Amino acid sequence: MSDLTPGELRALPLGRLLLQAHRRAQAASLAKLQSRGHSEIRLGHLPVITNLDPAGTRITDLAARAGMTRQMAGRLVKELEVLGYVSSRQDPNDQRAVVVALTARGTDFLADAPAAMSEVDGDFAALLGSDELARLRESLVRITTT
Repeated sequence: MSDLTPGELRALPLGRLLLQAHRRAQAASLAKLQSRGHSEIRLGHLPVITNLDPAGTRITDLAARAGMTRQMAGRLVKELEVLGYVSSRQDPNDQRAVVVALTARGTDFLADAPAAMSEVDGDFAALLGSDELARLRESLVRITTT
């Protein structure tokens, strides 16, 4: 995944190392989802799909949740519309606003995600061993809750 050697990775600040691990987990999850029939989905699409409410979300709210500009959210929504994962319509309460919602294909994607992430967890357990993975998970919980 990384062009860095294990020694170079060990020398990184913890935050950078956590980021590298996060990227690896994301890429592995995406690969599992792509193998389940979602081959067109890219990592950049995930913040849009995962931040939609069941009844739909305004693009401005979606952009804020995803931490991106409205223009970028709009571009990604258009890509996902072409791929069949979302649909968009004018907000009936505000004709200037656009509401984005998951299609059946988008709902299927979200339904496939937990199994894909569980497989990645299994891959990490095979790599580290169950006990070490449990310790890592507990350490990460402590880091994120203090």
